[in-house]
Amino acid sequence: MWRSLFCATAAAVTLKLLNPFRNGKLVPFQVTYDRTWDLFELWFFVTIGLVCGVVGMLQNRLTLYLMEYRQRSVLKNFARGEVVVVALGTALISYLSVYLRADMVTLVSNLFTECTGQETDGLCGHKDRAGNVASLLVTSVLRVLLTSVACGLAVPAGMFTPSMATGASIGRAFGMVVQTMHENHASWRLFAACRPDVPCITPGVYALVGAASMLASTTRMTVTVVVIMFELTDALIYVLPIMLAVTVSKSVADAFGKDGYFEGIIHLNGYPFLSMDQEYVLHGSSDELMVRASEMTVVTATGETLQSISELLRESPFSGFPVVRSRESMQLLGYISKSDMAMVAKRARISSLHTDASPCCFAHGSNVEPPSTQLQVVDFRPWVDSTPITISHGTNINLVAETFRQLGVRYLLIVHHGALLGIITKKDIVRVVRMQSRNYARAALPPLLAWFSSLPSRQTDSPLPQQQHGRPPILSSESPAL
Repeated sequence: MWRSLFCATAAAVTLKLLNPFRNGKLVPFQVTYDRTWDLFELWFFVTIGLVCGVVGMLQNRLTLYLMEYRQRSVLKNFARGEVVVVALGTALISYLSVYLRADMVTLVSNLFTECTGQETDGLCGHKDRAGNVASLLVTSVLRVLLTSVACGLAVPAGMFTPSMATGASIGRAFGMVVQTMHENHASWRLFAACRPDVPCITPGVYALVGAASMLASTTRMTVTVVVIMFELTDALIYVLPIMLAVTVSKSVADAFGKDGYFEGIIHLNGYPFLSMDQEYVLHGSSDELMVRASEMTVVTATGETLQSISELLRESPFSGFPVVRSRESMQLLGYISKSDMAMVAKRARISSLHTDASPCCFAHGSNVEPPSTQLQVVDFRPWVDSTPITISHGTNINLVAETFRQLGVRYLLIVHHGALLGIITKKDIVRVVRMQSRNYARAALPPLLAWFSSLPSRQTDSPLPQQQHGRPPILSSESPAL
């Protein structure tokens, strides 16, 4: 914690001294508002949260769909050409709109800016306000499409700043509409709290709320987004509207799926990820899920040679190996990763002190000391984890999943009285979660069809058979392959 605080302080001081944005501020679009907000505006902030929640959800789905299509199509073989085509298309489309031509940092800064009342054109002008609103909305749609296409290209292309620009455009357009309503219908009861001699609506605040809402819907972050926006405005009074809009936006996006943009990329690439925000209710025990010891590749504490270890590294696809006393007793002594084993074996082969027949030692103990031979022993013991995380056989699978989530380990060894029975990896847990989700979805469909067939207007001579309800197995021969 102290290191993080020191690094953050050093970074802030460095930015202040260097002034890279030429505005004397720590961020390129830091703004300060002189006006406050009224209670009736909360309804408008909620509306912005609803709209940005839907837009962010659609942007995530479109982006992930295009990324998946890119991976399984011939486009993956033409990465450079795709970048050139997308860059040319983006330049041509962006040239048509002044809001797309500007870089996103400048655009967001202008959208956040508060109008002084002396401007006659641009975002603060009164002449072509309807045209500006329409341009901002069209810009938002085009930016969603362009962002979805750009993410996943063979160039660095992120989602953070484009999402802020899209949300700020939507919020600014909405704020300009509300401002026009107030100017034309100031006598409405809705605007009764507004003072006649002071501007009541600040479109820049709506842009700020829209940017925060869009970020929340795409990334599913809440507290972080609120803190970021508070740092941008340096005004505690706008925390409540931002919190409200962020909560609404994330809730709307969560109604269509719990995963944000980054979680979607993790699932798309098949990484073994267990979310800390999601509770997993699984059925079964560790014995049903583990890979049994008879199917595993293990190394013995003694008896291995440098040649056998080299062949094991060359032929085995596993990323690590349990260390046992002997293959007969299977008494667990530790665990060594494949990378560490390969490093030690490579060093031994380079050294002139070892040959292919050199014995290898993997564990300490009176019964596993290196054999006394004329050859130099290859000592793997410093790289062996002598206390790997283990669980007893028959442990509930929910406890196993919680262990993976809380400890962040990649594997768990199953033992019984010190004897190795099997191993469970995080990929096994992720596979079970996906499999049981599919099984429950399939189990819910036949009863639903049977209910429809039982309706008076839907009765037939051969009704659908009732399904036997029960707990689906974790792994079976009839389970769908992942």
